[in-house]
Amino acid sequence: MAEGQIWLDPDRASRGGADLAMAGEAISAARSEVGGEVAQASARRPWGRDEIGAAFEKQYRGFEETLLRAWENLGRSIHGLGADVVRSVVATIETDESNARQLGEIPHQHHSPPRHWR
Repeated sequence: MAEGQIWLDPDRASRGGADLAMAGEAISAARSEVGGEVAQASARRPWGRDEIGAAFEKQYRGFEETLLRAWENLGRSIHGLGADVVRSVVATIETDESNARQLGEIPHQHHSPPRHWR
């Protein structure tokens, strides 16, 4: 931003938004695949079912759920952010083009500066 103006490279910004959305999809896919494997493996309780295993289970389960939920939310949020960037670029271009058309429709008249009354 320079002197009150915003410079936007729409192609670059759109590509960046699309890349961000794809990164969110990749994070979500990894969550589904790897996170699903983690949940599936822990459901078998490989730490055992004795007192020590039960104590571990009690502590572990909450952390696992929090991590998997955060991982899922991260993927969804990054995907949404990328989609928002793309929509924002489209809206900015449409607004700029509409404003340019409206300004082009204003008749160009030479106006004298207002006179000051004495």
